[in-house]
Amino acid sequence: MTTPAWLAPVGLELRADVRRRWRAMLGLALLLGLIGGVVLTAAAGARRTDTAYPRLLSWANAAQVNLSPPAAGFPADYYAAVARLPQVAAATTMVQYQVVLPTARYALPTQVTALSSPDHAFGVTIDRVKVLQGRMYDPVKPGQAMIDSQLAALEHVGPGGTLRLLGVRSNPAGSRDLRGAVPLGSATGGGNTEPTALLSSFPVPNAATTMSSGNQAAVRLRPGATEAGLIAAATALAARYRDTGGHILTISQANLGAATQRAIHPQAVALAAFAALTGLIALAVLSQLLTRQLALESAEFPVLRALGATRASLVALSLIRLAVVTLAGAVLTVGVVVAASPLMPIGPARLAEPHPGAEVNLAILGAGFAAITLLPLALLAGAAWRAARQASVVPGPLGAAAPKASARRSRISGALAGAGSVTGGIGVAMALEPGRGRTAVPVRSALAGSVVAVAALTAAAVFGTSLASMITTPRAYGQNWDAQLDLEFYGAPGALGARIMATEPAITGYAAGNYGTLTIAGQTVPAIGLDQPRGGDYLTIRTGRAPAGPGEIALGAQTLRAIHARVGQVVPVTVQLASTGSSVRRNMRITGVTVLPDFGRGPFTPTGLGIGAVTTGPVLSAVSVPDETTLCRAQETCYNFFLLRYRPGTDESAAATALTSAITSAGCPRGFCAVTADQRPSDIKNYASVRDTPLVLAAALILFAAGTLAHVLLTGVRRRRRDLALLKTLGFTRSQVLGVVAWQATAFAAVTLLIGLPLGVLAGRWAWALFANAAGVAAQAAVPLPVMLLAIPVTLVLANLIAAWPGWTAARLRPAAVLRAE
Repeated sequence: MTTPAWLAPVGLELRADVRRRWRAMLGLALLLGLIGGVVLTAAAGARRTDTAYPRLLSWANAAQVNLSPPAAGFPADYYAAVARLPQVAAATTMVQYQVVLPTARYALPTQVTALSSPDHAFGVTIDRVKVLQGRMYDPVKPGQAMIDSQLAALEHVGPGGTLRLLGVRSNPAGSRDLRGAVPLGSATGGGNTEPTALLSSFPVPNAATTMSSGNQAAVRLRPGATEAGLIAAATALAARYRDTGGHILTISQANLGAATQRAIHPQAVALAAFAALTGLIALAVLSQLLTRQLALESAEFPVLRALGATRASLVALSLIRLAVVTLAGAVLTVGVVVAASPLMPIGPARLAEPHPGAEVNLAILGAGFAAITLLPLALLAGAAWRAARQASVVPGPLGAAAPKASARRSRISGALAGAGSVTGGIGVAMALEPGRGRTAVPVRSALAGSVVAVAALTAAAVFGTSLASMITTPRAYGQNWDAQLDLEFYGAPGALGARIMATEPAITGYAAGNYGTLTIAGQTVPAIGLDQPRGGDYLTIRTGRAPAGPGEIALGAQTLRAIHARVGQVVPVTVQLASTGSSVRRNMRITGVTVLPDFGRGPFTPTGLGIGAVTTGPVLSAVSVPDETTLCRAQETCYNFFLLRYRPGTDESAAATALTSAITSAGCPRGFCAVTADQRPSDIKNYASVRDTPLVLAAALILFAAGTLAHVLLTGVRRRRRDLALLKTLGFTRSQVLGVVAWQATAFAAVTLLIGLPLGVLAGRWAWALFANAAGVAAQAAVPLPVMLLAIPVTLVLANLIAAWPGWTAARLRPAAVLRAE
């Protein structure tokens, strides 16, 4: 096959370029590879983080539905019948015990979720635990346990350690000390907020009846079976077994799985957003650098054209030069991504990842390799064609083109020159004016790339400051009180709050409420009923007002969107009565959009930032008749928690101890009434784990901006060597040439800041508004004005430091050698 004639000069020129400019090409390839590696590592990490929990569920053979009888006792025959249902692929049983950690080491009793599996399958073949330290326990050998990392940290125990627990009898009158030397393995928890232990057996005789807080069957469905079908069959089956009490409670693990996935999702979103933003900004900055490099290299096109090169060969030469850089950068990118993959996933997903270590995501690597190799070629093909065409039509000496340049001069440079600062005038002109003839440089592309980097850096600072402010301001996520007195599964009359206020001088006010779950327009929604004093502002309301009666309700922003409703609309609401198992349906008017902290107990899904509902206390009253689990009287509104406010300067730890003592004296069993000061919703805790993402993005953007400025100065000095040599011939000293380059860097940085800072503030406020509306929090952005003001002199100083080496290079030019070569 005959090689086209126009390719021969292209090959010769390309080989000469590689020998002459390999350092510049290598530098661009390294920059492209490192930036591409960062972007693709974040993209692959986002995918790996977001899929870690679903992959763990598949690996662990996780149950989809849990069945629990409300009656006391262990219905073994019923559970055996459930395992034989056609919808069931596998089932296991577990018993939960009332256990707390010894109070000697803690100010308050710390409740522990202690489980054992009578059939020894839970945690082994169904809901299999992932062992982080130690080994899997022997479920049939007494005295062994698996604990989660939270309990291991609390008790400072590890594999082979001794775990000491305090068992609480089902009759709250007493408790029993539990001791046992148990080899411990640390395992991931199942999304429970309490420390968890999985015991091979309970080390107290008759514990299933004396200290049990309930039992469950965990069920895996057959392919094609539905949760609704299983629940219907299990409910019908319960009516035939007396030891279930005639009915069964069902817990869908889909809701708990969704809550866990929500805990992981912010890290995945942060990585994806970082990858997308960094990729877009890098594309903008690098395309400007590559465009500038192409323009500088096209200075020789008129000579090549005069020697017989065709327009097609010049375009091919430009694109092949670029392809060498992008291909090398893509290869480096793949190496960086594979080497960095063990760092992923991040956050809670790192514990959930079933296959930690290196990962090769062929889909992301393939797409990234193709994008890094081909996208710059596609973007710069037009610029290469224009450069080749210009070399063909604009005559000059020896056929060389004289690139067109604007005759407009910078007013700032003229003003400085008129004021007597010759170095300042020339330096500003070099920064803002492209110049004429063969010394012309593309100024606008360089300014555009720097402005994009500075604007993105400012936007990241605004967004990061707003995120940090939300995380550290309780009122921003709905906590307008100092502590919550939680009565766990017990209830108390509203008069208890007044009694506590009368005996505890540290408390200045309170609101009373209870937990519940509502069905709103077909959606299951976690809810609280809150009675607050007149004029109280215990609720954070974004829009509208708080509910004031039993026919009113306020919703979180995400819940409002999920039911496709609006403020002022009347929606059907079903209330499940905890005491009787019956339900009441009523129509309620939406009065406002609220922000909710963490309200929840047991295995039920808690409220969150934009998730949940608020109504008044009587709507969700815990009981309608008194029983052994309440301190209320008949027909009395019963509350599960009190929100308390302290006097300024109160010792919260001492106040919590006093409150616990007071409520225990009032009749609440020991270990089941707790004081909570931190009610950050899970979303806030997860956002706190990614609050440094804007800082990492800012660091990458600083590198982009610094690299752009360094490239501008180095290529500018190289392209304008003749101008600088003429200045030295006219009498400029080395210090004056250094001053010219310093003025160039200062003017370039100043113009970039002048345009980039306002654009960045606007972009940051817009990004925060989008995030806040999606999360359901206040949309007011926090602009770090002192930091931005400080950034101006810091940037100017940094620009001059970067200019030091190009300035020194310019100052050492030998005029005679340069002018003879030019």
